[in-house]
Amino acid sequence: MVVGNEFVWMHFPKTAGHTVELALRAATRGRRDIVFDQRGVHDDRWHDSLHERRLRDRSFDPSGKVVIAGFRRLPWWILSRVHYEASRPPYRWARREMIQAGEFFEQSGAVGKADLHATMFADCEVHRWLRTEHLREDFVACFGDILGPAALKAGRKLDRKINETRLRYVERLDFYFTPDELRRLYEANPTWAAVEREVYGGLLGD
Repeated sequence: MVVGNEFVWMHFPKTAGHTVELALRAATRGRRDIVFDQRGVHDDRWHDSLHERRLRDRSFDPSGKVVIAGFRRLPWWILSRVHYEASRPPYRWARREMIQAGEFFEQSGAVGKADLHATMFADCEVHRWLRTEHLREDFVACFGDILGPAALKAGRKLDRKINETRLRYVERLDFYFTPDELRRLYEANPTWAAVEREVYGGLLGD
């Protein structure tokens, strides 16, 4: 999470968050009113929702601030998450039927589900969205009036995404999903589907 006097940016996993962080650092260099969470294995605040942050810090108050969050189309998100987990120890690989249900292995071995991640938006109103597929234009649209010309300049850093998934994989949806399987993926993740309809105006395959 990144918190300023005028905005809160929530980092939703696997939506180019590290790339956005670098752009925000560039656009706010020298400012003391912007607080960046330290990402890393020993600090899980980086992925906090507003509700989780309120529980950690009673002084945290996002009232009156513009809430901004990243998001991504569900099929692309689940493929990114599955291959990310497969690329880091202990290298667990989700089965095909898991992928088609929006499921993946967490690093701990527990089975995670895309829909549970999307519930972080249930407790707050997100005012602006950073779509991973339109990162540069959305960054300028989200932060331009808040950070001024520095947002446009920093947006250039979004042309090259930082990708922690070191495993190369086929990036074609029809390699993993038939049209009917794509429909069932959304049906199995209704919370995510509702957010995606809000952000994109519809689902893939509609």
